[in-house]
Order: sequence, then structure tokens, then C-alpha cells
Amino acid sequence: MPNHLKLFLTDFLTIHPEDEVPHNVAKNFRHNVIMGSLDLMFFIFGDGFGSITTIMPVFAATLTKSPLLIGLIPAIANFGWYMPQMFLSNYVSGLKQKHPFAKKMAVVERVPYVFFPLLALLVPGIPKTSALIWLFILITWRGLASGLIALPWQEVQASVIPITHRARFYGVSRVLAQLMGILSSILATIFLSRLPYPQNYALCFGTAVIAQWISYYFYSRMREPAYEADDAPAANPAALSEGLPAPVEAKPTRKIIDLELFSTILKRDSNFRYYLIGRSVIFLGAMASGFLAVYGIQRFNLSDSRAAVFTALLYFSGIIGYSLGGALGDKVGPKRIVVASVLIWAAGMLVAILARSEWVYYLVFLMFGLNTAGMVLGDSILVMELGEEKLRPTYLGMARSLTGIFVLIAPVFAGALVEAFGYKVMFSVCLVLTLVGAAFISRVKDIPRRTSRKPTP
Repeated sequence: MPNHLKLFLTDFLTIHPEDEVPHNVAKNFRHNVIMGSLDLMFFIFGDGFGSITTIMPVFAATLTKSPLLIGLIPAIANFGWYMPQMFLSNYVSGLKQKHPFAKKMAVVERVPYVFFPLLALLVPGIPKTSALIWLFILITWRGLASGLIALPWQEVQASVIPITHRARFYGVSRVLAQLMGILSSILATIFLSRLPYPQNYALCFGTAVIAQWISYYFYSRMREPAYEADDAPAANPAALSEGLPAPVEAKPTRKIIDLELFSTILKRDSNFRYYLIGRSVIFLGAMASGFLAVYGIQRFNLSDSRAAVFTALLYFSGIIGYSLGGALGDKVGPKRIVVASVLIWAAGMLVAILARSEWVYYLVFLMFGLNTAGMVLGDSILVMELGEEKLRPTYLGMARSLTGIFVLIAPVFAGALVEAFGYKVMFSVCLVLTLVGAAFISRVKDIPRRTSRKPTP
């Protein structure tokens, strides 16, 4: 093993005294990093066989020719992921331990995967309309279930991975996961190209089922620290000195939604308002994501197996994105990562407009992968640091649910643009909206990194 890589891995798996990490977090840090990484690796491996942005829309295109319905596939899944979180924020905040609830929701999340291969096998014997309806039901179930686990899952991640190691953890674990995603994309390409329809899709979806449950095994083995009432670390101790809004005091409540608290946060925290506006506009600008694979296949007369190639390109560029984000995130801060990622998406839209061959069009997916990596890594960390520790579930829930509505609106808008003016006009609108969203995010005040230790090269 090269010496610099050995030094990096040693530093990556080590808690140093100057990191000021509580003992109950430090003692299980290495175990949790390994379990969390394996969980993500197998989850992404399974996801590569049924990607919501490539393979699922192409499968839907075998059942309908409607751009709107095809575009709704990723939109419904993403909308389901965002919407439940605000309704769960108070409940999750009141849980002393988040992991037991998260494990239950992880089971609910994985159940619909079992029915996707069955649906694929039944396609020849049932009307396409019926198959499409069942596909939408399963996609909705999958999306809502992922939304139920998202908040407690991220809370567990935040509790076991200290802020001094957060960007590196996300970066390294995501790089490993992307490698698994490339492997699954290669296998999916073989399945889709060499087996007859719909057995090819059934095998893809069936392999995804196995991988998802292996992922669950590793996640269930994570060890969440138990904090006393006043023992939890502060989320952003430097916030007040950096001119950020004074923290909002959380009051005990049994309300499912505390509208008074939500209103107070929105009124007092201008930093959070800029974030919400920017994120909402960026989601509108991302309305093209569900159409990229379908457009490429139709525009350049490609086979369905190219959807798996597109997926592999996403994972490959994701490796680069997570590597850079993980290496730089703790140093430059998550806001800059988000802004850079959004600008890369804008460049991808420009390429989609100008592409004259499939080889040039591949660049769109490379840029899409870089954008996705940066948004997943940067945005996940940024939103975790906008509010104080006790209010983190509330901030997370508000951020996800208040902006998630735009995930559902976006494909409806995109489908209407495609039917009226064509794909290139829709891509152009995405480009403009993306730049506006980047401008709002750039106004968010980033939280300084809490460590005096220089990162290992």
C-alpha cells in the first residue's frame, strides 16, 4: 500500500484528542465507519440495478410513450423521500435513541423492492396500463419509505460521525459505494443486452433485492451513542461569533408539526431562508434529470441497455466527485461544494442542448454524476450545520419537506415544456433556473470547520 494512502486511511479511522470528540462516540468510531460504509456500498450496488434516474424511466418507456408519465418516475420517488421528513421531525427529536426507529423504517423501505421483479415477469400477461399503475404504486411506496428513514438515518450518521471527520467519511464511503455502483451497472448492461424482455429487467430488479437486504444487515449493526440530557455536542459552536442568527430555543411539544417553531425559525434565520429558496430553485432546475436517459436513447436511436451504461457513467464521475468533495469538504466547507456542483449541472444542460453525437452526450452523465456527488455530500453536511443540535431534526425536516414539493412540480413543468416546445427548450429553462439557485446558495453563511488539526494530504 502506498505510504500516503496508508497515512490517509489511518487518519480517516482515527479520532485525535484535538478533535474534541466525546468518549462514547470515539470508542465506536472505527466500527461505525466500517458498518456505515458497507451499508452504503451494498445499497448503491442494489440501486445500480434499478436506478430511479436511468433504468426505471427506460423500463417505464416500454409501458408508455408519455414524457410526463416517464418524468414522474424519479419525481415521485424523490418527492416521497422529501415530504415525510417535516412530519417526523418532532417525533425524531424526542427519541433518545434514533437507531431502533431507523432500523424499522429500513425494513419498510426495502419491502417494495421484492415486488419489482415480480411486476417485470407479469408484464407480458397484463395490460400495459395496469403494469404502469402498479409501477407507480411501487415507486410511491419506495419513495415514501425512503423518506421515513431519511431523517433518523441522517441523525444516526450525525451522532456517530463527528464534524471533524464528516466530509471525509461521506467522501470515502461514497467513493467505495460508487465503485460498487459501477460493478452493478456493468452487470445490468449484460443482463439487459443478453436476456429477452422482460426477463432482463426481472433479473436486474431481483439482484437489487438481495443487495438491499445485505445493506440492511450492516446498517443494523451500527452502534449509536447514548447521550445524557446535557451531554450532546453543539452543532455549530462558532455560529454566533460568525454573525449567524441567534439560536432558536426548542420547547417540548407533542405536536406532529410545531407551526409556531417553524414560523420562528423562518422569521429569525435569514441564513436558512436563503438556503430554502436556493434549494427550491435548484430542484426546479433539476427537472431534466428524469428525461436524460430517455432523450439520449430516443435522440441517438440507442438500445435500452445503454441506460445501464449511462448509470455506470454516473457512478464513475461520482467517484471523482466524492473524492474531491471528501478531500476538500472539511477545508473549504459544504457551501462551496454545493455551488460548484450546481454550476457543473448548468454546464451539463449546455452540453445536452449542443450534443450532436452519443459520445458527446455521454458528457452529460459525467457532469450529472459530479453534480449528484457534490449535492449529496455538500448539501447533506450544510443542512446539518444550519441549526443547533437540538433543532437539527427540525431544520432537516423543514429543509426536505418545504423544498421537496418542487421535486414533484418540476417534472410536470418539464413534461409540459417537452410536449409544447421540445427537449432543448426544457434544458435551456433548467440552465437558467440552476444559475439563479446557485446565486441564492452563495449567500448562505457557511459554518467554519471545528478543528485545529491540519488534514492529512
